[in-house]
Amino acid sequence: MEKEAIIRYKFYLCRNFLDKLLSENLITKAQRRKIENAVIKRLAEV
Repeated sequence: MEKEAIIRYKFYLCRNFLDKLLSENLITKAQRRKIENAVIKRLAEV
């Protein structure tokens, strides 16, 4: 259970960071989705 909580928190931090980049027009929505999917895949492996 603790491991799942850590993964959720990491993903939460990642989404906040991606939202910040998106709001500052440093990435596009398509790039955000691609990065988010890669992060999900990576966190699922750990």
